[in-house]
Amino acid sequence: MNQVWQCIVADFKQRTRQQSFVVTLLAMSVLTLLFFPSPDAHYQTLVINGYRGIYNSAWLGICLAMLNVLFLPLICFYLVKNALELDRKSMTCELIAATPINKLTFLLAKWCTSVFILVSIVLVMLLSSIGIQLYYGESHQIDLWALAWPQFVFVLPMLLAIAAIAIMFESIKWLRGGLGNVVYFFLWIGSIVQTIESVSGIGALVDHLDAEVAERFPLQQGNTNIGINISDETREINTFVWQGIEPTIMHLWGALPLLLICLGCLVLAFIFFDRFSAHSLSENKPDLWMNFTLKTKVVSLLDSFFVTLTQHFAFTRLLRLELKLILKGHSVYWFIGLLVLNGIQLFISQDLLLSIFLPISWLWCVLVISQLGQLEKQSNTVELMTYSKQSPILQSLASYSAAWMLLGLASMGSVLRFTGGAEWLLLVQLIIAISFTVSLAYFCGTFTGTKRMFEVLYPALWYMGPIQAALYVDFFGVNSQASWQAGVPYLFFATAIGLLMLTVSAKRTR
Repeated sequence: MNQVWQCIVADFKQRTRQQSFVVTLLAMSVLTLLFFPSPDAHYQTLVINGYRGIYNSAWLGICLAMLNVLFLPLICFYLVKNALELDRKSMTCELIAATPINKLTFLLAKWCTSVFILVSIVLVMLLSSIGIQLYYGESHQIDLWALAWPQFVFVLPMLLAIAAIAIMFESIKWLRGGLGNVVYFFLWIGSIVQTIESVSGIGALVDHLDAEVAERFPLQQGNTNIGINISDETREINTFVWQGIEPTIMHLWGALPLLLICLGCLVLAFIFFDRFSAHSLSENKPDLWMNFTLKTKVVSLLDSFFVTLTQHFAFTRLLRLELKLILKGHSVYWFIGLLVLNGIQLFISQDLLLSIFLPISWLWCVLVISQLGQLEKQSNTVELMTYSKQSPILQSLASYSAAWMLLGLASMGSVLRFTGGAEWLLLVQLIIAISFTVSLAYFCGTFTGTKRMFEVLYPALWYMGPIQAALYVDFFGVNSQASWQAGVPYLFFATAIGLLMLTVSAKRTR
């Protein structure tokens, strides 16, 4: 036990001394403030049948718990999904592998540290909610128990599960990188529906509040909203005094599935964790027949063609090399999938093309273009690029153009259809969407130095925009007519140019 505690203390110090931890605590305080909008705000978070409780301790505690259960799984997972990665990056993994500490002790310490970090975030949010209650002044009586018990009953089991899932993702090789980030995002989307519809836990609380408001105000009819509901107009929300409820066995019973998920993920992490063994290093394995044929015949032929085509200008030569660097290491099955998606784009209906298959084709490329902005670091060519004769602007434009070409190739079926059908507005929207996506990837990679930010942010925009057709984040233009009328393409085009200029400027100064 003493060994576990020493590991926890050392790991906690290492992870909380990073500047990002302090920034995260400040960001969570701001998020808490956004969770509880002012009466004249253009958005609402928790509205039951057109009503919300006054900002007293009971309402703030239950509202904070509900919103934390919905949104913290996304934020906290990516925050603590670096427990094992930090040891790999700091080159202490070999030292750990050489020590007598066993896998169970090591993983348990990592999991406990992640839980402590997440609990500290919730504590900061609780303290912020007290300040919010005093600031709005709708009730000055602070009830610490009413504030705290929903966090213990609903939020804490979720934090235990998130920490375990993050450790499991880091232990499984194919979930360790960008693919794991994208997979978890869609797991989170599915969990939201399950959480709201559950017969215990948060789902039961929403039903209880709905029934109570309907009983107290039977003549009033309004919408029930949990989450963030944005409106162009300021709508007056009716308020009522809610005295809260006490935790019951049913509420505790609702935490059981999360505890089982936590235990199961820790068991899987123990099975798959290699304890930084030398066998986990990549080995040169013989290529499959299909890979060998593609590399020796098809790729060589295409490369010879591109060499002939691009050899006359410095920019085109650099563009060809950047494109090869982006596509390096990807399986033949990835290229086959890209060809299949292009074929599907040619034959399906336009509604399905815009709302499903074109977005899927771009999501297929997320892990490729997320490398932008830190390709030099990833390929260990930072010094070579710094002392090369090419200007930073030329290098940046070549990287940007290579990723732009890739998304253009992924959309080639749509381009042919739009051109053949004289759908010029859709073609312009496609060009703007490609420019915005590549600019966002380049910006995120340059300013964070990692692929993670884009791999998290882009699927969120992708889901809310093209899939859910939310007008002001629909950079694809699923509802083309409404999109142009609202000026959304102009907004995203200006954003793309702004992000690209910021990125090029940052590259020049480094």
